[in-house]
Amino acid sequence: MSFARQTTPTEASSRPFWEGLGQLAAMALVALGLASSWGCARPEGDPSAPGYNVILVSIDTLRADHLGAYGYDRPTPHVDAFAADSVVFTEAIAQAPSTLHSHASILSSLLPQQHRASWAARTRLAEETLTFPEVMSEHGYRTAAFTGGGQMAQIFGLDQGFESYVEPGAQHFTETVDHGIKWIERIGDEPFLLFLHNYEVHHPYEPAQEYRDLLDIRYDGDLGEDITKELLEGIRAGEIEIDDADLEYIIALYDAEIRSMDDGFGRLVAYLKEKGLYDNTLIVFTSDHGEEFNEHGVIGWHSHSLYDELLRVPMIVKYPGNGWGGIVVDRQVRGIDVAPTILGFLELPIPDEFVGADLAPLVLGDEMAPLDAVSRMDRRVNRERSSIRTKEWKLAGLAKRRSLFNLVEDPEELWDVSLKDSDVATDLQERLEALIAAREPFEPPEVAPTEATLEELRNLGYLN
Repeated sequence: MSFARQTTPTEASSRPFWEGLGQLAAMALVALGLASSWGCARPEGDPSAPGYNVILVSIDTLRADHLGAYGYDRPTPHVDAFAADSVVFTEAIAQAPSTLHSHASILSSLLPQQHRASWAARTRLAEETLTFPEVMSEHGYRTAAFTGGGQMAQIFGLDQGFESYVEPGAQHFTETVDHGIKWIERIGDEPFLLFLHNYEVHHPYEPAQEYRDLLDIRYDGDLGEDITKELLEGIRAGEIEIDDADLEYIIALYDAEIRSMDDGFGRLVAYLKEKGLYDNTLIVFTSDHGEEFNEHGVIGWHSHSLYDELLRVPMIVKYPGNGWGGIVVDRQVRGIDVAPTILGFLELPIPDEFVGADLAPLVLGDEMAPLDAVSRMDRRVNRERSSIRTKEWKLAGLAKRRSLFNLVEDPEELWDVSLKDSDVATDLQERLEALIAAREPFEPPEVAPTEATLEELRNLGYLN
C-alpha cells in the first residue's frame, strides 16, 4: 500500500501540533471560541448540552490505498480536499473483513468476539450492548442513520440509539447523501448525529459511463462492460481465466465507483458549507473493510481472510473549525476507536464497556501506548479465525494454527515466520486472548432476515 507521508510515527506522536501547524490551528480555534482543554467549548448552562454536530460516513468496501489522500495515482478530489482540512490516520485497522461484524464494532467499541453480532451466526447486536449513538441521544442529540441494508439491516440491531434508521436501498452515495440532507432540513437547528452508509463501492462494479470517461478507462477484452457478481464468482472458482489487462480493468471499474462516491461526498460537504454547518461539525470518514485484488489469489471479494488489503481502511477526522487540519498520524488505530474519539471530543461520558481508545493524544502530539488491533472473520464460534496486529507484526488464522508475518520486512504478508519467531507468536497469542477476555461476550439473540434483506444479501454476494 502506498501512503502520502508527511510525518513519521515518532513525529506524529511526539511533536506538539506538528511543527507549529497544529499550534496555528489551535490558536484559530481559540479565536473562534472553540477551544477548551480539547478544543471543545460547551454552551453556557448545562455542561452536557449538545454543542457540535457529528456525521459518520462509512463507505462499504473502500480500501484506503485507493484514495488520492492516501497516495493513490487516481485522485478523489472531494475526499482529498476534505482530508486537507482533517486529521488523516494512515494505518487504521478494521475489526473484521465483513460488514455487520465491523460496523457493530464501530458503533459499540467492542471486538467482534465480544459483541458477537454476526451474519454467519444470524445474530443481532444484543439490546444490552451500549452504542455511542445511544450515548449521544441520551445527551440531547437528534440521531438518524441511512444505510444500504443487507448486513446493515435494522433487524441486526445496528439501529440502537437512532431515532430514525432508514434503509433507502440507494445505489449511489449521492442518493444516500440526499436522504441525509432532507433529514437535516427537517430537524432545523437542533444538534445532530447523522450516520451515512452506502454500498456503491462494493461489487458488482457497474459505474456510469461518465466516470469511465473521467478515468479514461479503455478495455477490449472479453469480460464484458460490467464486472458482475457472477463473473467474480466464476473467476474465484477458477472457471474464468483472466490476464493482467483483465485485472487492470476490474480495478479501474472499482476506482470509477469510488470516483462516483467521491462526487456524492462532495455534495455533502458543499451542502454543509452552504448552510454554515461545516465549521460546526465533527465529520468522520471511514470504511468497514477493504477489497482484495489478487494480492493473495482472490479478486473482487472480502470476508474470507485477514490480510491487510481487507483490514486497512481510511480514517479521516475533521474537527470543528478545521482544527488540527493537515496533521497525518502514522500510528496504528482501530475501528473501535471511532466511538470514544467522538464522545471524548464532545466531552460526553465514554462508557466503561468500550474497549477502544480516544485518539485525542495522537492528534495533540501527546504520548499514547501502542494500540493492538484485533480482528475476526465472521464465522461461527467453532470455526474461529482471528488476528492481532501491531505496527511490526500480525498473527492470524485458526486458534491452534496461526501464521505470523513480519510487516516491516514482509508488508505483503507472503512469508509465515511463526516457527522462526515462535516467541513473538506466543506473546501475540497471549495478548490476543487477553484483549478478547477483557469483556465478557454477549449472548445475542438469533434473527431471521426478511426476504427483502435476503435478496439484498444475494445481490451483494453473501448468499448463493
